[in-house]
Amino acid sequence: MLNIPRVALYARFSSDNQRSESIDAQIRAMNQFCKQQHWQIVSTYTDEARSATTDNRPQFQQMIADSGKGVFDIVLVHKLDRFSRDRYDSAIYKKRLKKNHVRLCSVLERMDDSPESIMMESVLEGMAEYYSKNLGREVMKGMNETALQCKHTGGCTPLGFDLDENRKLVINPHEAEAVKLIFEMYADGYGYSKIIDVLNSRGCKTKKGQDFGKNSLYEILGNEKYTGTYVFNRASSKACDGKRNNHSSKDCSRTIRIENGCPQIITKELFEKVQRLREANRRNAGRYHSKEFYLLSGKVICGICGKKMQGDLRFSGRNKNRLATYRCNTRRTICENKELNKDYLDAYLVTLLGERLLNVNALKKALTAVNRHIRQFNRSYEKNHDALEEEYLTVQENLKNITNAIEKGIITDSLIERAEQLENERVEVETKLDSMQLLSEIRYSDVSYMITEWKSLERNTESFRSFVQQFIKEIRAFPHNFEIVLDVGLGVVDDFTEIISVQRSDLYAQFQSKTREESSCLRSGKSDI
Repeated sequence: MLNIPRVALYARFSSDNQRSESIDAQIRAMNQFCKQQHWQIVSTYTDEARSATTDNRPQFQQMIADSGKGVFDIVLVHKLDRFSRDRYDSAIYKKRLKKNHVRLCSVLERMDDSPESIMMESVLEGMAEYYSKNLGREVMKGMNETALQCKHTGGCTPLGFDLDENRKLVINPHEAEAVKLIFEMYADGYGYSKIIDVLNSRGCKTKKGQDFGKNSLYEILGNEKYTGTYVFNRASSKACDGKRNNHSSKDCSRTIRIENGCPQIITKELFEKVQRLREANRRNAGRYHSKEFYLLSGKVICGICGKKMQGDLRFSGRNKNRLATYRCNTRRTICENKELNKDYLDAYLVTLLGERLLNVNALKKALTAVNRHIRQFNRSYEKNHDALEEEYLTVQENLKNITNAIEKGIITDSLIERAEQLENERVEVETKLDSMQLLSEIRYSDVSYMITEWKSLERNTESFRSFVQQFIKEIRAFPHNFEIVLDVGLGVVDDFTEIISVQRSDLYAQFQSKTREESSCLRSGKSDI
């Protein structure tokens, strides 16, 4: 029997300045590579706005954990620096993959087990780490100097403050009242939900003009600047705590703290009381996590506020009846969207895929449409490729000019932001160029395995969820209907979708008479849908 390697794709982009199209381009290139190698893609992991200089990447960690479950044989990246730009982390995680009998492959850097390949891989990793750290060092040098002058180093100004002509913090009286209210209510024992309700009822807004949410409160309650102490790079403060007794803040290369470096909004006593309460609440946080299986986790989007809807499980009524839903976390504060029954939606989606795509006739129909698109793409290939090459040269030249300016000591916030943006653009265009090639039309034999896998996979497993989610771009939920955006590009053509609109009433009517039977079957993994 032919043993087809099973592949997990990993893609990422490094900051919010880079668009998600970079991930799409990486995945497109990896899909094409797997097709050429006749490899089977079983999982896809993506980290958005995550740097490869750290291993604090949720999907990356999930992939490493899954490598021990025997789900895949290969982890494929577009370039090795997508896996890690830190040689220590790279070695550690490649060793874990090897222990789990999983190997790491790159589309652009073809490596084998020969001594020459091992040496070349080390050189490539070293170059990637050098580039990242050297750019970061030059940028940090300028930001440290700005911070030592107690000037704003970039990004969004904290709520309660504005900037003067010298980019120093000054109090915004209206916003400062909201900051005081947040700290005082939290110190008095009120939870995030109550504080948010009060703020929104008074018409208070975040610095970006939006309603308050839990994340915005979390950032405010931990910001020491409100006590009059200017802090720069406070995320590294814990690492420097052991040095503060023997060194000044200047000696600590990663954290700068300057007393009376900015205007004071709240007292230090109130700030410390809030920090003690936060630490106590963090230790006592609930540890009961739902064991419920959500097939469409991460794919259901609130059509009103645009946030991802998350799984919610509760037991209500005298008989403690179970109710599992997809629910918008901002439902009480921002939007009035209704939750969507998880059992009904999951079962409907499974039925839909079986009818619209994962049977012989439907798959052949989708194949015809994809090949038609491929022929259209190939006709415009040369024009698009030349335009991308011209864009790449322009980005390279602009990045070179900014790097020269930084090396000469010309450092401003806008220049730093522009350098980061150009670096992300360079990676994005380079990825598109590397992945852009004339496409070959696909045959039914290339995709027929999807039907076989669909029938054989055990329901309510990670493998089944990964398989199903490759056909789902997103599901947009509205108060009276929802839209399923199916990905019908068969892993070859991106953004080739079909939108199916369903009334909520039709969904509930379809399952209402057999709710218990369907939900029980789906949870037990015995569904024949």
